[in-house]
Amino acid sequence: MKEEEGSQIREQENGQFIERVSCFRRSPKGKVSPRGKTDIFGAVAESLGAMANSSGGTVLLGAASEEEVRGVFWDERGQRLFINLLREAFLPPVAFEMVSQEVLGKTLLRFTVSPSPAIHTQKNGETHLRVSAQNISLSRERLAALREARTETWHEREVLPRSSWSDLDSDLVEEFLSHLGLRGAAEKTLHRPYGLVEYIENRPVLTRAAVYLFGRDPLRWHPRSGIEFVRFEGTEEKSREGYNVAERTRIEGPLLRLIREAEKSIGERIREQVLQRDLFFRERFELPSFVWREALINALAHRDYSLEGIGISVWMFDDRIEIHSPGRLPRTVKADQILRRQRVHYARNPLITRVLTDAGYMRARGEGLPRVFQEMDRHGLNPPDWREEANGCCLVFRNTPVLDEAAIVWLKQVNQISLNPRQKRILAYARVHGGIFSSSDYQKFGVDRDGAYVEIKALVRQGLVEPMKKHGKVYRVREIQEEKTTLPGLAWVLGPLKAKGHFTLKELELPPSIPRKKAWTLIRNLAKEGYFSPSGRGRAIRYHLTEKLKPHLEKMDFPFSFPPEGERTGN
Repeated sequence: MKEEEGSQIREQENGQFIERVSCFRRSPKGKVSPRGKTDIFGAVAESLGAMANSSGGTVLLGAASEEEVRGVFWDERGQRLFINLLREAFLPPVAFEMVSQEVLGKTLLRFTVSPSPAIHTQKNGETHLRVSAQNISLSRERLAALREARTETWHEREVLPRSSWSDLDSDLVEEFLSHLGLRGAAEKTLHRPYGLVEYIENRPVLTRAAVYLFGRDPLRWHPRSGIEFVRFEGTEEKSREGYNVAERTRIEGPLLRLIREAEKSIGERIREQVLQRDLFFRERFELPSFVWREALINALAHRDYSLEGIGISVWMFDDRIEIHSPGRLPRTVKADQILRRQRVHYARNPLITRVLTDAGYMRARGEGLPRVFQEMDRHGLNPPDWREEANGCCLVFRNTPVLDEAAIVWLKQVNQISLNPRQKRILAYARVHGGIFSSSDYQKFGVDRDGAYVEIKALVRQGLVEPMKKHGKVYRVREIQEEKTTLPGLAWVLGPLKAKGHFTLKELELPPSIPRKKAWTLIRNLAKEGYFSPSGRGRAIRYHLTEKLKPHLEKMDFPFSFPPEGERTGN
C-alpha cells in the first residue's frame, strides 16, 4: 500500500461508519505496550455488533490514532482464531467480511459489516447501537422497542431480482464516488460498505435504496418517490367551490439529483412569494433557505418508502409553507423529543441516510430538525409547528417573524421589567396567536418542561401573564394599556360582531395555529369577566357586546352598536 494510502488511514477519524481499534496502548508517560487479547476482542466485537444494529460500517483493527500504523501482532493462525471467536460471539451471529491489508509493512484487519434486519446481542448479554462515534448500550426497554421498530427500516434493503447494474445512472454514481475521492470499482464500493448492491448467482442486483438514490428511472420501482409542490391562493385548502390551487408541479428523479432540482424549483417560488409580499404588503419575511432545504432533505431521508400510494408534498399558502412526509414517527421517537430539539438517533432508511451524509447533503444523524429550530431562532422567526397526520408527519413554517417591527414596539412597553430572550419571544409569539400560549408552546423555544414552568411563573409574578384556569397549562397575556389591540382573542370575533352584533363559538375566525377548544375556553372566560353577554343555551349560545368591551373596540376604530336589551338577554 502506498504511503499516501497509509496516511489516509492514520488521519481517518472515528465516526458513525468507522471505528479504529489499536492493538497497543500508550501509558501516561508515553510508553507503548500491547493490549490484552480479551480487551481487543471486546472492543472489536462491541463495534461490529453496534454497527450491525445500526447503519453498518467498518472496523480497522491495528490502525491507531498515533502517527505510525502499528498493525496486529498475531500470526495467521491467531488471526483465524480471532475471527472464529467473533463469529461465535453473537446471537444471532453477525455476518461480516474481513480483509487483511499491508500498510507500511504492518498488517491491518479490515472488518466490514452491513446493516442487519435482526438485532444482535453478544453472548455476555450486552447489546449496543452505533450512534455517531460511540457504541450506546441498550437497556431492556430500548432493546424491545428497537426490535419492534426494526421492520420499519427494511424496505430500502429489499433486493430487486429483476434489476441490474445498467438500471443505475452511471454519471450520478461516478459523481458520488468522485466526491468521496474514489476512482473505479464502483460496483464493489456500492456493494460494500454501502450495501446497495447484492449478488444472485454472481450477478449484481440492486436494492431499493440503490434505485431510489441512483436509478435511471426511479418511477419504475416506486410510483411516488419524488416531491409534489402545490401553491394555494389564500391561507386554506379549498375544494370544489372555491378551488384555489394556483400551481401544481411534480419534481422526480433519483434522490441525489432530485435534491438539486427541488432546491432550484422550490427556492425560486419562495423568493417570488417573498418579493411580492414585501413589495405590496410590506411584510418583511424570508424563510432562510437552509431551513426549508434541511427539512426537505430530512423528509427524503426518513420518509416511509413502503407507503407507495403517497409521496412527499410541499404546500405553499400565503401565510405558511407545509412539508408533508409519508410515515408516522417510529415507535422509538416521540413528538416531544422533536419539539424539545433533542437529537434523535434513529434512521428509518440507514442506507439512504449514509449516502446522503457522505454526499454532503446531511450531517450527523439526529442534527437535522434541531438545526432547523436553531436557525429559526437565529433569524428571529417563530419555531416551526410539528404535527402527526393519519399517514405521516407535517412540518409547518409560518411567515410571521417573532420579533417583527410591531412586536418590538409592543415589547418596549415592558422593557422596564427584566425579561430573558425566551420570555420576550413568548410574549411576541402570543401576540400573533390570539394573546394566549401554552407550556408546550414555550418549550419550542429550547427549554424543557421544568424550565418552562419556572420562567412562565416569573411572568405570572410580574403581572404580564395569567393562567386561564387554576393549575392550568394555558396562559394569556394580560392587558397592557398602551397596546392598540389589548384583549386576547378579540380579533377572532370582529367579523360577526360587525355584521350582526353577536357571534357564536362556531363563527370564530381563528388562525390555523390556534386549537378551537383552546379558543372556546378563552371566549367563555372573557364572558365570565363581563366582556361579552351570553344568551341562549348549549351550542346555540350567542355572545353580545357589552359596555366593558367598548374601550377595546374604540382603540381599534371598530364601528359598534348595541342591539336591544331583549335580544341581548334572549328574552
